[in-house]
Amino acid sequence: MSKILILLDGSEEYEKSLDYLLNSKIINFEELILCFILEPMHKVKSISSNMELFSDSTYEKSEILSKVYLEKIINIIKNIDDEIKVSANTIDSIESIKKIQSIDLVSLSLISHNYDKLYKLFLSSKKFKSYINTFHPLLSVPPNFTHDDKKTNDFMINYPNEEVFTKIIDNVSMFKNLNKMTIVSKKKIQETSILIDKLDSFNIPFEFKEIKDSYLDEMNRLQVNNNVIFYYSSENKFFEKKYIFKDSIQNFIIGPSPVILG
Repeated sequence: MSKILILLDGSEEYEKSLDYLLNSKIINFEELILCFILEPMHKVKSISSNMELFSDSTYEKSEILSKVYLEKIINIIKNIDDEIKVSANTIDSIESIKKIQSIDLVSLSLISHNYDKLYKLFLSSKKFKSYINTFHPLLSVPPNFTHDDKKTNDFMINYPNEEVFTKIIDNVSMFKNLNKMTIVSKKKIQETSILIDKLDSFNIPFEFKEIKDSYLDEMNRLQVNNNVIFYYSSENKFFEKKYIFKDSIQNFIIGPSPVILG
């Protein structure tokens, strides 16, 4: 069982990750750690000398309102399942999140958001990538995604190489009620005994699939008849450059299915 960190900012958009966690019943967890983001996490308080962005008084009011909001969210969670252990925090920096992760041994972080909104919060691509790395692994849930109980649950994961794959595949243990695993690669996968034994240990039917286009296209195809959770391990290899735009982190975050960025 694991501890799940959920990022919130008071909007319904961010609450979608909580809705997915509680209603899909697909993630194993023993504790929820709620983190309310006090903007801006880059701590810029003004754009120019006469254009204040975030004053100290605004910060204090936001902190008070965040506590009220978090109490409301905790009540909602307890009404669904009173046995769920929940803690709440307000955060205003990457450092504060790292501290929580270190102390609480967080297994997975969840967020649901509009990509443009989050990108502006960090002002630059470099800071955004740092953010993604901080929350590793990060499960991003599209704001418009709805889990369909009538569909089967397919855990899709890309295959960089055997060494990396046999490490990241252990993350599947954080999930439950999975009907299938689809292992995708842009080259033929060597089905070694080590690999097969590792996959057999999860007692979940699995399939190897060599694809000719992007992972995003394959995820879209699977999503038609399945609830897809895609574990994406970035591959920066020369032969993939033609798909580098389609398989960018940005596209997966705004895609149709929940994606784990590893």
